[in-house]
Amino acid sequence: MSLYEWNDTYILGIESIDEDHKGLLNLINQLFEAMSHGKAKEVLSEIFSKLLVYTKIHFKREEDYFAATNYPAYQDHIMQHELFISKINEMIKQFESGSNKLSVDLITFLTDWLINHILISDKKFVSHLKKYNIR
Repeated sequence: MSLYEWNDTYILGIESIDEDHKGLLNLINQLFEAMSHGKAKEVLSEIFSKLLVYTKIHFKREEDYFAATNYPAYQDHIMQHELFISKINEMIKQFESGSNKLSVDLITFLTDWLINHILISDKKFVSHLKKYNIR
């Protein structure tokens, strides 16, 4: 059972970034699947580990593109990335402290990120990057 299906709404047209975003969508679906079967607590450690890897790879990729093309909103976008990492680290601490409602908080946070960051904020840099032939 999936919460989200990858579709054209999510496509930015920059293949490497789209592939990263598919990975995030898959993590959301993995968490949702586990929650649907009452097994969220068992997968949270793995989800958090994958999210930390995702942030290192994906955010660096975007930030490298921004630096290479002198993206005007570079600093604002990096700040959003830093807030994401901070929130994930905060949730990891809560998880390690035994918080029980964390899976709901995490899926809500990731869904909000999917909608408000990827579908709004990330779409703003597409035309800029494509001017530099990043596809």
